[in-house]
Amino acid sequence: MLRQIRPSHHPRAARCLGAAVLVAVLPAAPLLAEGVPVEEAAKFLLILAGRAGSEGRVACRELDMVIQLKKADISVDAKANVAWSFTSDQTRFYAGQGKLVVCSNRKLFADGGAIAFERIGGRLTVFVHQANLKGSGVSLPESFLRMAVKV
Repeated sequence: MLRQIRPSHHPRAARCLGAAVLVAVLPAAPLLAEGVPVEEAAKFLLILAGRAGSEGRVACRELDMVIQLKKADISVDAKANVAWSFTSDQTRFYAGQGKLVVCSNRKLFADGGAIAFERIGGRLTVFVHQANLKGSGVSLPESFLRMAVKV
C-alpha cells in the first residue's frame, strides 16, 4: 500500500518534487514560442515601418508576406530601409544592405535580424537585438523600445 508523502512533512521530498517539476517544464519552455501569422505580422510591420521612417514601404522576398503587404496597401520596395525576413539567407542579405531587418523568429538575430515578433504563451512579444538595431542605422522611438524585450 502506498502512502502519500506531504512535502510539508518531508523537506527532502519537497526539494525533489520541485526539481522534478522544473526538469519536466524546462524541455517544454522553448515550445511556447510561436510564430506570428503572416497576416498579423503585416499589420505590425506597417506600424514599425512608419516609425522607422519607411512609411508604407517594406523590402520583402517572402511571397506570403508580399501578398499580405499588398492587401494592406503597403508597397514592396527593395529600397525601403525596413525589410521582412523569413530565412537566414534573407536576413544576411538585408542586414548586409544596412536595413532594419524584422524577422519571423529571434533565432535569425544571429544572421543580423534586429526585431522579431513572437507569441509566447499566446501573448505577442517583440524582441529587439540592440547591436543589430544600432548597426542598421535606423532609430526607433523610445516608446517602442520600452515595450520590447531587449536582447
